[in-house]
Amino acid sequence: MKLTNLNSELENNSKVEELINSLKGKKITILGHDNIDVDATLSGILMSQLLDFLKIENEFCIMQEVKEDDTYTIIKKLLKIDMKKWQKEEERNDRNLFLVDHYETIHKGKVIGCIDHHPTQQDKDYNFKYVRNSCATAYLIYEMMKQVGFPIQKEQVEMIVTAMMVDTVAFRSSKAIKEEIAQVKRLTREYKIDYDLLEKESLCLTPIDKLSIDQIISNGQKWYNYNGSKVGSSYLQLYGMPQENILQQWLNKLKEKRNQTASEMLVFIIFEIKSNITYEYQIMEDCIKELIHNGILSRGKDIMPLIECRYLHQKKLEQKLESFVKKLIEENKTIATMESCTGGQVASEITNIEGASAVLKESYVSYCNEAKIKFGVPEEIISKYTVYSAETAIAMANAVKNNAKSDIGIGITGQLGRIDPNNKGCTNNTAWYCIIQNNKEFVCKLYIMAELTRLEKKKIIIREITEEF
Repeated sequence: MKLTNLNSELENNSKVEELINSLKGKKITILGHDNIDVDATLSGILMSQLLDFLKIENEFCIMQEVKEDDTYTIIKKLLKIDMKKWQKEEERNDRNLFLVDHYETIHKGKVIGCIDHHPTQQDKDYNFKYVRNSCATAYLIYEMMKQVGFPIQKEQVEMIVTAMMVDTVAFRSSKAIKEEIAQVKRLTREYKIDYDLLEKESLCLTPIDKLSIDQIISNGQKWYNYNGSKVGSSYLQLYGMPQENILQQWLNKLKEKRNQTASEMLVFIIFEIKSNITYEYQIMEDCIKELIHNGILSRGKDIMPLIECRYLHQKKLEQKLESFVKKLIEENKTIATMESCTGGQVASEITNIEGASAVLKESYVSYCNEAKIKFGVPEEIISKYTVYSAETAIAMANAVKNNAKSDIGIGITGQLGRIDPNNKGCTNNTAWYCIIQNNKEFVCKLYIMAELTRLEKKKIIIREITEEF
């Protein structure tokens, strides 16, 4: 199909017209993101095929060594495609770069366009941008292929379906979009593709028994620049969680890596397929923050946008607390706290802010077990889970919220340097907090650096609590 005959095809989609107008007359180098994965590879191939069809000169490049890892294996096994065909090492400043499955790059050249299924708050001044939530970037390219009458064959459908299934953990991830899944199932039937095989292979469980610890903590690694802050992320897909001592080895190694790479934060994610749970670990200079989410979340859709927001809107603790109190006043909401290891520090910091009397209803310092029970924490919760647990923090938040009849309840428990002879078994310098709002529980565990003072440790807990609002 000639470009001059495309007008009727493009009336319903300005993005395709914009793509053509921004790229025509130029030679395009298509790049997937660093540490290239299945979607980035297959999207790069599909984008190159689309531009060939549109008579736009292009090449797809993988600007890194292609290793025979899980990405290489699944593409080779399912699609008979050898990624090494596109491996290039030459860096050139005179290239026009088109990014697929990411929106910024470390490689040389002028970025003139990008297409990605991970929306970002950062605004890039490119000639062409198509960024929206989708199962995979490959699906966005498929949409454009349909709109220009690209002759889609079984090989393109297999690439599109594979990219979507791998990127959504066989459609178990929160990234999965029902309408797109329905379309994919229709395509697999139409082109007689083995859906069950793709579903099984696309779980892509990480072979941790075959990897070194450095490979484990760097699996699926991506780097981000959020307002000048360097943030890295990596992930594992496992069927069952490792033993606690193994997990601690990984986290200790990640602490070392954060220091070595001068990163503000490393985000380590474990998608645990067996229990359908996502474990998120934010490794910072002064603590490790553990978050446990029901369901298989999307790194690009659910996790990293919140990290991005944290660094794009950095404020000092006092500013965060002031914004927090003002927000509660504007929304006509109240708060109550039950604190143990922080000794009332959260309530104290709130009362430093003008207008706090309108939002803070009650605050209890329940430093011993008896006080927690007195204020409404069930004794059996402490007996069963210990006072230092997520369950106790949840019970504290519920109790104070109910007693105060507030909109928000916060419960905090943990050890910040003193070994408790009456409650043994807790790892020192560990704290849990729970925030209950709108009948939803948000629970977090913090591993805090031991060398800090008790006041510094309390400030970290307050800082992380305010990040949730």
